[in-house]
Amino acid sequence: MTTTYDIAIIGAGAVGCAIARELSRYQLNIALIEANSDVGMGTSKASTAIWHTGYDAKPGSLEAKLLKRSYKLMQEYLPEANIAHELLGGLLIAWNQDQFDTLPKLLKQAHDNGEMDVRIISAEEIYQREPHINKGALGGLFVPGEGILCTFSVPIAMAYQAMLNGVELFLNFQVREIRPQTMDGGLSWTIVDGHSSVNARYVINAAGLFSDEINAHFGKTSFKVTPRRGQLIVYDKMARPLVNHVLLPVPTSITKGVLISPTVYGNILLGPTAEDLGDKSATETTESGLKFLLEKGKQILPQLLEEEVTATYSGLRAATEHSDYQIEMDAALRYLCLGGIRSTGISGAMGIAEYGVELLREAGLALKLKDEFKKVKLPTIGEAAMRPHQNAEMIAQNAAYAEIVCHCERVSRGELMDALNARIPATSVDALRRRTRASQGRCQGFNCHAALTKMTATEHTKTTAISFEKDPVRSVPSVVKDVLIVGGGPAGLSAAIELKKQGIKNILVVEREPEAGGMPRFCHHTGFGREDLWRMWSGPKYATYYRDLAEKMDVEVQTSTTITGWASAKKLAFTSRGGIGEIEADAVLLATGVRERPRSARLIPGTRPQGVLTTGSLQRFVYQEQLPVGKRAVIVGAELVSLSALMTLMHAGMKCEMMVTEEARHQIEFPYIVMKWALADILTRTPIVSKTRVSNIFGHKRVEGVELTHASGQVETVECDTVIFTGSWIPEHELARAGGLELNPQTKGPRIDAEFRSSVNGVFVAGNLLRGVETADHCAVEGKRAAASIANYLKGK
Repeated sequence: MTTTYDIAIIGAGAVGCAIARELSRYQLNIALIEANSDVGMGTSKASTAIWHTGYDAKPGSLEAKLLKRSYKLMQEYLPEANIAHELLGGLLIAWNQDQFDTLPKLLKQAHDNGEMDVRIISAEEIYQREPHINKGALGGLFVPGEGILCTFSVPIAMAYQAMLNGVELFLNFQVREIRPQTMDGGLSWTIVDGHSSVNARYVINAAGLFSDEINAHFGKTSFKVTPRRGQLIVYDKMARPLVNHVLLPVPTSITKGVLISPTVYGNILLGPTAEDLGDKSATETTESGLKFLLEKGKQILPQLLEEEVTATYSGLRAATEHSDYQIEMDAALRYLCLGGIRSTGISGAMGIAEYGVELLREAGLALKLKDEFKKVKLPTIGEAAMRPHQNAEMIAQNAAYAEIVCHCERVSRGELMDALNARIPATSVDALRRRTRASQGRCQGFNCHAALTKMTATEHTKTTAISFEKDPVRSVPSVVKDVLIVGGGPAGLSAAIELKKQGIKNILVVEREPEAGGMPRFCHHTGFGREDLWRMWSGPKYATYYRDLAEKMDVEVQTSTTITGWASAKKLAFTSRGGIGEIEADAVLLATGVRERPRSARLIPGTRPQGVLTTGSLQRFVYQEQLPVGKRAVIVGAELVSLSALMTLMHAGMKCEMMVTEEARHQIEFPYIVMKWALADILTRTPIVSKTRVSNIFGHKRVEGVELTHASGQVETVECDTVIFTGSWIPEHELARAGGLELNPQTKGPRIDAEFRSSVNGVFVAGNLLRGVETADHCAVEGKRAAASIANYLKGK
């Protein structure tokens, strides 16, 4: 027998999930319908993640009333559900006289909206609060109540809670038709997606961008949604000290403008643009949009542009021809429309939900409270709170919480397994990212993309409860060593071996991966060992040689151990399956290596389909996880590492369409030019296209092609399903910067003297952390030389 629900809610974004949660308090049979494969995948996931007070809404408008109502509800709900949030306060800055003259009007508007703590502040106070912003601010408005939150967690938490209280979720349900029918209880509706249908007495339209189209099914034409695209740039966590508040522009009639704001993950966000479009699927970034944001960022906070870009993305807001929310209840049709929410949906969702329930009650829906309304609590993902890898009690109960899979965001295997087995299980890497932060960091999956893909592809991880080994609760005492080496690649292992030879016995090598040896483990081509061993070995053989020699020399190597920060000048904190602790050493050698810049850090616009990799992630896909990659690839770059990518593609049975470089020629030198002749010219016949850049990537779910722009200005399109970004190296310098080491502005690595000594006494640096990239054997030689300097340093103490 077909179930007839009391209510069907179309759209599982922030607003749809909020009203589903609110209605689940009552004795109702509710269906929550979503066109995508997960909740919160529309406008909700690509917002600016600002927790708005509504200070600048039009006084008396529905938006103003519901934002104020929602703010109080969110103050209680965010901590209850453990949704990451921070109350930073907003600074609206006037940069010219016209903007300055607008401040009194904005102040009155804020006070009219009940935000009585908003006040005008002087330029002097602005610079006391934000010393890094550009010169020229005339004054501003301080809005104490503005904050930031996790925009992903809001719909997820509300959907979890709704389901816990009996709501049924229908994912991948594309509404094609809505048909009226008459039953004994009166009018009802059949919602059809082409394969199945949902019957309901009442329908709630929370379809966001598509709310006008759902509205039309009920004969309503009161508004039309015009997608308003907002492109954004996310900067690295190392930029976080530059900003203390949400930096707001003076708003216009069209948009709140370009802001600069911290995120709850510790990044800095710049954006959004405001582009009215005719396409509801146009979520690609554009060259002009990113350029516009960079120019705005330079005007407000010039230092920000010196930091690395972590990600670029864009989202579409449901703008209409009206300036207010389009909320209407048609009692006769048993239809509630929650449309035209624009950019304040995350902040206003709870107020909208309560108001919507009131309208349903007035329309005749019988509402009887349940005896119990169950609550939910999400895992901690905010940077300001204690994360699982920092929690000794959680690690003692489940060691998987210390097994870091995503190193940039410090996401553990335990958290990932929790997400894969959640009430709404993560079924893709993107879904894992929104629940855990995995692959959201600076390397954009260089290290973890393959592992995450394998986890989501392995059926039992999604459907079977996972049983973890439980370690006994034990404290990890502080460890004292003569030398601590951070990084177990060629430089780190070579240094440890040499230190042993120099008579230094109390050495510890800490490696975050489960196995030491560094990236050569995944480079299955020859060429390793030429400079240090006078051999030409494959990468895995080379890595094995150094691991075996370290073991023979009785070097203590502690793998699956992540250094989480500096407790003091020569004391570092760590997390491991054994617990959390500290390591103190007389000398510290940093050998944390290098990574390739991902697509986002190179500011390459376009859509964000699957199939965009770096050489490192490609090698992990093919050699570490044995996963399929694609069929036809374009390699971006024409240097030594590009040949490594080409060989990996050959191993995977893929065709390489071309190697593309902006340089006048390839950068492959003797003796490796022979490999270029063999691999590119003879075996694969891969052309190298010079003086050309990739100017766009397009594709929906999977890469479909790239746009190339030649130096002549000619533009062409190349079809492919995979793009491999090679080279453009950046040292893994985050730990070094956190320790106060001075950087070389050219190399972005720590500045050292001839003895590998950094600017911090007792801290040495070797390997590719110094300057982007050199060959592994060159790094091993450096490690050996650094070890000699460390030995001299210790003997002279």
